[in-house]
Amino acid sequence: MAASAASALNLRAPVVRRPFKQVHVLNELTDNKLLHVHCHSRETDLGSHDVAVGAEYTWRFRASPLGSSRWSCDGTTDDNRRVTFESYWEDVALARREYMGNTYWVAQEDGIYLRPIQGTRDEIHATWLPAGPPTAPLPPVLH
Repeated sequence: MAASAASALNLRAPVVRRPFKQVHVLNELTDNKLLHVHCHSRETDLGSHDVAVGAEYTWRFRASPLGSSRWSCDGTTDDNRRVTFESYWEDVALARREYMGNTYWVAQEDGIYLRPIQGTRDEIHATWLPAGPPTAPLPPVLH
């Protein structure tokens, strides 16, 4: 009787699903430069994507119930500049800049900006590293 009473009460805690978060990476570079972006979390690699001027790359996910969600992106341009930036982390300051779970990152000529929905100005978060010399291919591995 005790087992049936426990199952009748359904003692398991309900599963609470957190709402989706969505990250947008927009290309506002000049001279029709492509933005090549590669974003990932500890668990998920989204691969590389080319973003044309005026376009955006977007993905969505459910934030961790432990508050540990983090996403990073590596970006490069046609003129061989590069940047790395955190595109999502669980933080009150970032949450204030979201709009209904959406976070907007904008590639401009001098860096990557966070575009706050309630603010008046984009906020720079990472600057481009200067173009380096072309990288030589790696030598073959000899066994």
